[in-house]
Amino acid sequence: MHGEVLHHLVRRGYEAMSDSESRQTIVAEVSAVEMLPIILTGALFAFILASVRYTLGGVVASLAMIEERQTTVVETRTLAIDEKEDPDAPLDKARLIDEEVMVINQTPLTSSIRKTVQHLTSIGGFRARWRGLGCALIYNLVHSLTVSFISMAIAAFTGLPVVGRVFANIAANVLCARIHMVWTHTVVSEPSSMTWSQRLSQTDRKTWRVLALPAFVHSIAELATYGLPVAMFLFVGPEITGDMDNEHLLARGAMSLLAFIMLNVLILLPATVTRTRVEASFLPEEDKTIVPFDRTFNGAINMLSLDTRAGRKSLFIEAWRSFDMASRIRLVKFFVKEAAIELFFSVTATIAIGAQVVALGMSKDNVVVAMDGM
Repeated sequence: MHGEVLHHLVRRGYEAMSDSESRQTIVAEVSAVEMLPIILTGALFAFILASVRYTLGGVVASLAMIEERQTTVVETRTLAIDEKEDPDAPLDKARLIDEEVMVINQTPLTSSIRKTVQHLTSIGGFRARWRGLGCALIYNLVHSLTVSFISMAIAAFTGLPVVGRVFANIAANVLCARIHMVWTHTVVSEPSSMTWSQRLSQTDRKTWRVLALPAFVHSIAELATYGLPVAMFLFVGPEITGDMDNEHLLARGAMSLLAFIMLNVLILLPATVTRTRVEASFLPEEDKTIVPFDRTFNGAINMLSLDTRAGRKSLFIEAWRSFDMASRIRLVKFFVKEAAIELFFSVTATIAIGAQVVALGMSKDNVVVAMDGM
């Protein structure tokens, strides 16, 4: 199939100007060796884009969601000694002339992608960019198998495969919440010799009951963020008829894109932050995070009873409330930077592969030429 497509891509034909009955057809066969540079270029950019998506969208984003702003208090005192009474008096007998207290807000580490990646490599070396990758693969495998099993069961009873897939994805997110928490712990904590199964064994049913609500809300938010824009494009907006098809398609596309961006910021982002912060709060006390994080949410978690539904709901609310407005703005800026980086590599990959395909087609100008009608 690929050889046939490439055959038509590099095939060039033109008619001779001097004879209307004479036709010249260029037939170009592309060998695997000639395709190797294109394949390698595609594989290289696929690896780069996947790494950017995981390192920035997964690791660095999780750190940005839990990092707390740090403040430094600088106290300045001006002392003086009354020389008339005792010129050699010690400092403890000095008079306090002035006292100033200045609070300095430190810039969060995750405000800079470059500094955050440097911090990761200083802790775990070059491979720290992909920390937690093994656990992520395990989670995706278990999640996919769970979705497949549940969706097939629902489809068998209801005959609605699409509906079954939707409900299966929500159920899988809730059922696999503990494994997702293990991935979060691996990403945000200092290097440990513990395996993912050992981390998983530290959790119990009580922990899962707390994680179920953030996982469920995140699933609904994800479904709304990706499903509603598609529904808007298909069913909302001017009807596509006649000569206005292109304009109507553009209008629908713009509306859907705007809705997608707004839903990401207003729904999916809060749900993701809340889930990550709740998961990180269950990190064992002996494990330290690699960025400052108050796992008690300003002490609120110490006053909650997680055995009750009201307590678990309060924890869910406090996880988002403790993430102040400055941190939310910082996180939005981070995702804008990530999107720009991914767009840059996507455009670069398109240009690089497109240039190689064009060059391959032009190199076929001197291949075997079959002349008809001569």
